[in-house]
Amino acid sequence: MVDLMEALWDILLGNRLLRWFFIGLLIGLILIGCMIWSGSDIEAADALMGIVASGFLVLALRLMLWFFNH
Repeated sequence: MVDLMEALWDILLGNRLLRWFFIGLLIGLILIGCMIWSGSDIEAADALMGIVASGFLVLALRLMLWFFNH
């Protein structure tokens, strides 16, 4: 199990696109957590969709910035 975790960590650190996607997932998780903490009655499917959408939006923003800078 530890070998699997180390392999996944190496893939994450070695691939810049995956790193930005996971940063977006973390941002989405924080935003959804704040919404739930403030008393919003969000359903689990909507929360998961919001977290994944945040990951894709951060990844798309990073790709767009890369495209315009090169």
